[in-house]
Amino acid sequence: MLRLIPSSEISQVNDMGVSPVRHRVNPKLSRSARAGLGYTGAGAARGSLLSGPEGFSRHRRLGAGKERRLGLDVIDIRQFEAGDFAALLDAESQAWHDKLHWDFAATARVINACLREKRLSGYALVDEGRICGYCFFFYDGEKGLIGDLFVHPDLAGGRHECRLLDHAVETLLGTPGLRRVEAQLPHYEREELEPCFLPRQFQSYLRRFMNLSLITRPRPAARGVEQMRWLANVQLVPWERRFEEEAAQLLYEAYRDHVDAAINDQYASVGGAARLIENIAHHGGCGEFLPQLSRLAVHRPSQRLAGIVGVTNIRPRTAHIPQVAVAAPFQARGVGSALMEAAFQDLVREGFEEITLTVTDRNGGAVRLYERMGFVTFQKFGAYIYSRENGS
Repeated sequence: MLRLIPSSEISQVNDMGVSPVRHRVNPKLSRSARAGLGYTGAGAARGSLLSGPEGFSRHRRLGAGKERRLGLDVIDIRQFEAGDFAALLDAESQAWHDKLHWDFAATARVINACLREKRLSGYALVDEGRICGYCFFFYDGEKGLIGDLFVHPDLAGGRHECRLLDHAVETLLGTPGLRRVEAQLPHYEREELEPCFLPRQFQSYLRRFMNLSLITRPRPAARGVEQMRWLANVQLVPWERRFEEEAAQLLYEAYRDHVDAAINDQYASVGGAARLIENIAHHGGCGEFLPQLSRLAVHRPSQRLAGIVGVTNIRPRTAHIPQVAVAAPFQARGVGSALMEAAFQDLVREGFEEITLTVTDRNGGAVRLYERMGFVTFQKFGAYIYSRENGS
């Protein structure tokens, strides 16, 4: 699952037990990270802000040049008002639409509200008072999560992204009691950001964004007699809340010792899996949840939950699968593909034309299954994990 922190967890800071967002600055932080906690450079002296397309146009007219761009300031985002981020959020929304097939509008509204209420910790990249990039993070108990990183396309290219990440990561790693940091940043190829993470002992995992045309998808492969006989004992039913506790147990058991549990530690406990399901199904964590198109597979003889697939709406005529899982006793029997095919048929009837999902590259069996179903990779990105328990 792609952790879309902006659209979900930051809006649930109190409801989901996440610690209030705040800086807990360690005196051992580097000078660059400590400087980022307040105004620096010419932008501080003026204190004036120019946002919107006019500001970026003026930047281009100035023909900044290499020396000029090296002088960009990194400033605590709480020094600004929410409206100062409007142009940047518009640019990010366009990037999500064009590159990731995702309507970012709802997420942008949540971010804007949190910026207005000073609920986010993080840093802004500032050019003569214009905000042209940002990175924010927050705390979940003893875990830090980097929620977003984006630099305006006029300045994108890696260097400024790493400056922002350097400040965010140093602040997080300097926080007393923090045991873990997670980040998934789908705008960027894994290799672009590894220089920011690997020297600090982060683990790096390649993830794929994949999509499938529901209009031209290939016909499903024929099932064998034995598989058909076994699937006759499985009933596919629409998503119901009464199954969610059992679904959390299913997720925990299915992902035990799985690479995705290393990337997202919510899979490592039943309670974490329950929060993950709650976030998807009831808090818009990965788009608008579609319970009537999501499916549960129930094994009739035992009445056990055999598998689940969640479906969300992420932009007009584009759906997303934030979660698909099959209980261990029922794996390799066609349950997962049956759940997904049922969802595809329903989506077509509802007028959807495309569906997307994310998958970890090391989960080779899932990648091969999705490719057989017609999914293609359109974006690769990194997941980066720091854990003190692993000796990092």
